[in-house]
Amino acid sequence: MTILSTTKNNIFLNLAMKTHYRDLIKIVSFLLCFGFVPVAGAFDDVTITLEQIAQTSPYVYSESDVHWRDVDWKDPFVKNGKVKTPRISKSSVSSNTLKSDSDMFLELKMPSSTSITQPESFDDLKDPFASRLNTPMPDPFEGYNRYMFDFNEGFYKGVMRPIVREYRDFVNEDIRIGISNIFDNAMAPLKLASSLLQGDIDKSTRVIGRTLINTTLGIGGMFDVASKFGIDDVNEDIDQVLGAYGVPTGPYVVIPFFGPSYVRNIFGRAGGMLLSPTYHFSPGIEVGGTLTVTDQVNDTSFIVDDIDQMEESTIDKYESVRDFYGQYRDGLVNE
Repeated sequence: MTILSTTKNNIFLNLAMKTHYRDLIKIVSFLLCFGFVPVAGAFDDVTITLEQIAQTSPYVYSESDVHWRDVDWKDPFVKNGKVKTPRISKSSVSSNTLKSDSDMFLELKMPSSTSITQPESFDDLKDPFASRLNTPMPDPFEGYNRYMFDFNEGFYKGVMRPIVREYRDFVNEDIRIGISNIFDNAMAPLKLASSLLQGDIDKSTRVIGRTLINTTLGIGGMFDVASKFGIDDVNEDIDQVLGAYGVPTGPYVVIPFFGPSYVRNIFGRAGGMLLSPTYHFSPGIEVGGTLTVTDQVNDTSFIVDDIDQMEESTIDKYESVRDFYGQYRDGLVNE
């Protein structure tokens, strides 16, 4: 009886547990069907939006997948040629897709082919080493001038240059500057007459002021005190007077021992000699000639190295000297 009773109790216990399992499964199924559905429905109302913002950069980017050989290059001489390149701007990006709302044009400004004048032949090309004179100085006596130029060069190299170098090495530079100031101050009558003949009041007053100051405070013109007061020097002669009134230069002429000149300058030098204190106050021709040679040697001592450098750097020294002298005198006349 006891064993039978125990067996019945086990059977009822198993049935009860199966019943509880069924009820538990029903409750879980009910909750899954009716309890979680609203929650899932709530998630259906949520939209996930991905937004990507493109950062601006100071650099212009081009399409990396385009090789430079594949670009349709334009003629560089076409005016206002344009190359279209995309520009990255701030915009909403959905589903990881970047959409640009504007474009940027890179404009290449090149000179127009019509603005470039091509010479028709080599004769039309401008020589950068040609003379810059408004009108080239005529040289009909070139044969004679070259002969006399070579003569002067021989005299300069054989006699003048050694003397000038010895003089420069022996005499202190400050003393040579003082000697040059004395000769310059002595030419005040010529500068004043030339300035007055041209009607230049400013230069005339400067000549008078410089002469008074340098002769007194400058100890006979040895020191250029007037420049310290802001009174600049004046470089005028009779040749500039003739040029100011339209007298042409005339042919180019090389004078023995004096070097380059032209016909108008020869008359200008002759007129300047009549106004020179050396001509009027020297005791004799020998003294006057000595003073002239001293002035020439002293002035050359400042430029002897420049003369040697020009000789080394020029192909035709005759033409270089002729053109330089013409430009120098033309500049003085047009001051």
